[in-house]
Amino acid sequence: MLGAIIFTVVISKYVSASDQLWRNLANKDFIYNNTYKYDNIIDVIVNSTKTQILDFTEESELLSGFPTRVHVSTNDTTNLEYPLFVTAVQQKGVSSWELPLVIPTRTAVLQFNDMARTLCPHDAGPNITAQSRPTLTLATSSPENILVKIKLKRVQNFYVEVDKEVTLNMTPSSPKYYYFSFDRDPWNLTETKNSTYIPKFNYKPKSVLLMIDSDDDVCAFVSIQNNSCPVFDNEKDMLYQGYYFTMSHKGGITITQSMFPRGFYIVFIVKESDEDCTGISDSESGVRNPGSRFKTFRFRAMEAVSYGDYITGVLVVLALMSCVALLGPIGTAIYCKSRTQPNTQHLPEPVNTKGVEEIVLNDETPGPSSSRTEPSVSESVPVLNHDSNDSDLESEPDIGNSLPMPLNVAGLSRACPVAQTRRSNRYFWSALTVAVVYALPVVQLLFTYQRLIFQTGDQDVCYYNFLCAHPLGVLADFNHVYSNIGYVILGLVFMAQIRCRRKFRNIDNQELGIPQHRGLLYSMGLALVMEGLLSACYHLCPNKMNFQFDSSFMYVIAVLCMIKLYQSRHPDVNASAHTTFMLLALLMAIGCLGMMYPNKYFWTFFTIMHLGVCFILTLQIYYVGRLKIEPSIVVKAWKGIKQHGRSAFIPVYRARGVLLVIANIANWALAGYGIYEHGKDLARHLLAILLGNTLLYTLGYVVLKLVHREKISIATLLWLALAHVSWVLAALLFTDSKTHWSQTPAQSRNLNAVCSALNMLDSHDLWHLASASAIFFSFNALLILDDPLADTPRHLIPVF
Repeated sequence: MLGAIIFTVVISKYVSASDQLWRNLANKDFIYNNTYKYDNIIDVIVNSTKTQILDFTEESELLSGFPTRVHVSTNDTTNLEYPLFVTAVQQKGVSSWELPLVIPTRTAVLQFNDMARTLCPHDAGPNITAQSRPTLTLATSSPENILVKIKLKRVQNFYVEVDKEVTLNMTPSSPKYYYFSFDRDPWNLTETKNSTYIPKFNYKPKSVLLMIDSDDDVCAFVSIQNNSCPVFDNEKDMLYQGYYFTMSHKGGITITQSMFPRGFYIVFIVKESDEDCTGISDSESGVRNPGSRFKTFRFRAMEAVSYGDYITGVLVVLALMSCVALLGPIGTAIYCKSRTQPNTQHLPEPVNTKGVEEIVLNDETPGPSSSRTEPSVSESVPVLNHDSNDSDLESEPDIGNSLPMPLNVAGLSRACPVAQTRRSNRYFWSALTVAVVYALPVVQLLFTYQRLIFQTGDQDVCYYNFLCAHPLGVLADFNHVYSNIGYVILGLVFMAQIRCRRKFRNIDNQELGIPQHRGLLYSMGLALVMEGLLSACYHLCPNKMNFQFDSSFMYVIAVLCMIKLYQSRHPDVNASAHTTFMLLALLMAIGCLGMMYPNKYFWTFFTIMHLGVCFILTLQIYYVGRLKIEPSIVVKAWKGIKQHGRSAFIPVYRARGVLLVIANIANWALAGYGIYEHGKDLARHLLAILLGNTLLYTLGYVVLKLVHREKISIATLLWLALAHVSWVLAALLFTDSKTHWSQTPAQSRNLNAVCSALNMLDSHDLWHLASASAIFFSFNALLILDDPLADTPRHLIPVF
């Protein structure tokens, strides 16, 4: 009984609804007209009782091969409660829109009373004969009349030709798209009368570079979609197919035939706000007026690089790096050959040290490499005895008392050969451990990013120079990955040089020359190799979240070079491998935090820490690592000032003091620049600090050698000259950045530029090659810088 009642109620409601529908249909007038023509503005009136059905004709079939574009506008008084619905029926599809077109933003609503759409060319492809003309239906529920203006026209520049610029104007309500085919002769119209109106080509490239420009600041979307219908020409739907990116002034992408075998559509959409391009919300930028959302584009499809260009670029880069790499082994072979028979005419007579704790040398008579500018003090300086206690190095002098002068290497080289070698080797094994543990997750993460691009099509994830990013296989930017090969080659060659020097001559004599630290040198070569590998991984998908992968081993290289220089004259008071890599870990953490929270408070904290570290290192370097930083140091310093007056500020080690003052001035300048700019790019600022101090320390070391009248070989001068020229070139190329991950993707695209060398490389590729060469030259200079002292007793080699 209950079921019967429910059935009766449902049937009655259905009959009532059907009756209402038939009454509404009976009250409607369907006006059909097939006399309308293309390229004419048509005025029609619709309301709740009047629906317009329009068919169109053309005077000629000459343009029938091009798709149709529909322009519709209404009066400004159209009620949002009763929108106008526009339906276009084609042979193979139906499209519909409504007016007014309402586009919401986060803080406002944009309303457009006009719109334009290009109807999907269902027959676009190799066998086009003609595009069908649509039937339009205009309907509304508005009780008041709505005046509608309609115009249909053929899009005569729809088919994109190679190297031909196309200009278009757009608003958010009038997206446009164009078609490019990789077919040699894509339109089969050779025997029809309209063939003269369809562009035809004798040659089509297998890949094209799409270059887009605009003089307007308005933000826009560009989408590359497959040749299929429907074409997604609105913001929400376009995310589901092909590739897409944001742009304001400049954009580009390389497209290959393997990506879109049947050709592709280039879709342009003006965004409702500029937030995605500027990173500033509407409330901050004040964008409100829909009339301001007007943008003009210019674009063209150019032939991309051929496989011949790929091969040429690869071979030239490889040849160039091989030539640079050969300089190292040639120089090392010449040196090793000349040093096979060491010169012993200046060697001191062996001293019987059996049963003697230490040997005392009188410093009143300066050695051949001692300083002539610093005052001599008649003071005995102990020289290394292999049985001496290392705890002697831990003695701390009073701040008011100067160290013995002239201090020599023998006094700071007391460790036994086995302990010294073990300490040096820890650098290499620590560097190798860090490299493996650090690199594996980096490779995994970056390949995940690479797959993400192909799966989602979002080109805003990675900050490429899209105008010089050449895809090859699974790599979206092959050239920026491959150009890092120089780091790897030169790093391996440098490590081979270290082994060669050890094979040709035993340089572990504990009484002569500068103590060798091969483990540290090996770690420098390994750091150079890892810089190349991690930089290549970074360029799989460069962005803000992984820039530290590109710069991490640059930090390592800079720090290891400074330690190498300091360790040359301070063998036993240098930082241990564990301390060094803990410091590097701290630097990487600071760089990461600086990219995540780039505000003025962090920059203030970083600047204070930077200057504090400079102050501490200044004291440690000046007092040869024998000054203990403790709270009582302030009291001792004050007592020293009161006791000695102005003379307390006069450095005893003048040359060292002057260079430390210069280094502090340079660091204060860098700190001031950083706090003034306080941008988002802390990683580059940190890299500038480390590399700047490394170059400054190298220059200071060379100056101190000259001050102490030590010989600098011609080979060293050549390596230093090559290094400085390469560093200057590398710095110029580095500052000529074509991308910037601290900005939005659209702002970064504004910096993009076409390749500047071999149609294959841009300034950042050249930076890879120049910086790899500069580091290699610098390594070789450091390697042989103190070779002229190889036969000099250590008690005659000064410390500075």
